[in-house]
Amino acid sequence: MSGKTYTVWGGNNCGKTTFAVNLACALSKRDMLVGLISSNLTYGDLQVFFGQNVPPEKGLFKALKDDNPNIGDKFSHYEGSKNLFFLSVPTCYTGLLCDTVTLQETERMMKAATMVFDILIVDGAPELTNPISGVGLWLAERIFTLHKPSIAAQMWYRSVSDFTRELHIADKQTHILVSPNGEFDDKPYRSMMKVPFAYELPYIKRAGELENAGTPLYSYHDRFCKRYSKVLEKIASSICGGEKR
Repeated sequence: MSGKTYTVWGGNNCGKTTFAVNLACALSKRDMLVGLISSNLTYGDLQVFFGQNVPPEKGLFKALKDDNPNIGDKFSHYEGSKNLFFLSVPTCYTGLLCDTVTLQETERMMKAATMVFDILIVDGAPELTNPISGVGLWLAERIFTLHKPSIAAQMWYRSVSDFTRELHIADKQTHILVSPNGEFDDKPYRSMMKVPFAYELPYIKRAGELENAGTPLYSYHDRFCKRYSKVLEKIASSICGGEKR
């Protein structure tokens, strides 16, 4: 039986990759084999978050172009968890390969990956033209849409409303509010958006520092990261059901 796909989506600088990485870490602690795919076609941001390089013989472009049935071999193993693997562009690659990515090969690659992993997480992009993100939205069991309150976030959400309606993905969305700081009054944003927020993620002052050091928030145990991880555990439970094994 194939695994399920979950896509993380939202506007610029809303914390998508932070959330995707740490949700993957939380799920991997539940004896689930987790694959995480980046939609960034020009820069390997997952390498920064995990503090690891992706060699040229692995990575996104190899997974898309090769007919190798062992799609899992193109994923890089995260050294901090035996159950977590990630797929990103190589740390060094010959440029402009992103122009050759098609929807058809992306769909083939993702469907092959669901035969390897129990859970596949796609770190989506705000641009509607991104093929990795677009296929991830289409195939997703559930879409976690992140909101970091701002006028820009509100405008992005309104700008993609026709897209979500035409692609019939609105019902798959789970909206998550991301606090931009510890003191922000989110009432005006809630009033503007008129969407239900199933979860709220706290502001982590040290997030940038930890991510640049290759340390996922889920692996850091100060009280602020623990609050963030507590929300992730609730979401992981909603995906897997029950407590950690």
